[in-house]
Amino acid sequence: MKCPLCNYHSSTFYLKADAREYWLCLKCCLIFVPSEFFISKDEEVIRYLVHENSLDNEGYVKIFQEKIALLKTVCPEASTVLDYGCGYEPVLKVLLERENYQAYGYDPFFFPDENLKKEYDLIISTETFEHFKKPREELIKLIPKISDGGYLAIMTRFYPVEKDPLCLKSFSKWYYKRDPTHIVFYSQKTFSWIAGEYKMKIFYSNNLDFIIFQRK
Repeated sequence: MKCPLCNYHSSTFYLKADAREYWLCLKCCLIFVPSEFFISKDEEVIRYLVHENSLDNEGYVKIFQEKIALLKTVCPEASTVLDYGCGYEPVLKVLLERENYQAYGYDPFFFPDENLKKEYDLIISTETFEHFKKPREELIKLIPKISDGGYLAIMTRFYPVEKDPLCLKSFSKWYYKRDPTHIVFYSQKTFSWIAGEYKMKIFYSNNLDFIIFQRK
């Protein structure tokens, strides 16, 4: 089966669980769910709308405030920011504006076809990359929108790895894969492949759920 990230054809069956299959790419180490197990667009939107992603959710806001504080330290020169996959209520965009960033939001479901015609010092995507049906196409569309020397910040849970090889036991128990809208999963090795393929360098990673690339 062909990998949706690197187009490599030698992906291998990895696990059957949660009423679907998980496959592992031997080239870029992406773990992905085949398209026949995708839920419908309408079901996907319904699931997003039940998330309590609002300015009234103190825990949700705190997560973003922590990430903004980190971004101000790691890439302090950034001034224009695109929140890619901002959701139905663009909380991060509002918080960025409060910190004097020139912030914009894009979401294929709720704010489509907006703000993708210019370049940005920083593109940040929070809890979005795991939803991509075609991650390669998303990156090809996204990276040219980053200015030279600009940054791409991604927040998504890295799948569990215990040395080498990948730990099937840990992955099978991993809570993050159970959401039916989560269909692609990344590791540090996957992000290293992305950096090499798209001429970026990894500027920061906590090896858990947040990574920042700089475009060369």
